[in-house]
Amino acid sequence: MDEVVIRFQKLSDRACLPSFAFEDDACFDLFSPVDACISPGESVIIDLEIASEFPPGYEVVLRPRSGMGIKHGIIIHLGTIDAGYRGSWIVRLFNLGKEMYRIQRGNRIVQAALRPIPKVKIVETHSLSPSLRGERGLGSTGK
Repeated sequence: MDEVVIRFQKLSDRACLPSFAFEDDACFDLFSPVDACISPGESVIIDLEIASEFPPGYEVVLRPRSGMGIKHGIIIHLGTIDAGYRGSWIVRLFNLGKEMYRIQRGNRIVQAALRPIPKVKIVETHSLSPSLRGERGLGSTGK
């Protein structure tokens, strides 16, 4: 598989460059440039103070870190960074747990994956082909 380069710019002296914990990880870690606390049932927005450049045809998908979610109930608002975006990466963390969660500058708080995206053409139509599922929606397959 070809290697794709993501160029990152630190927007402050506090910013940390993303990194992979292990060479074969699917996602790279993103770090908090600030200290923060999230009360139970609350959220906090953290500006990661980094900007990026990567080739068209890709997106970066922001995801929660498994350990933070399972052990502490900390999740993120899922997000996408588009190839043409050059602004600061910003995340919102939610505390679904029962205790205050403290973040220290330099803590890994989010993971991100670079994913290829297909070129999509949108076409209007007056009819759609039938399928086994049809129009059955939420809950239609049972428990």
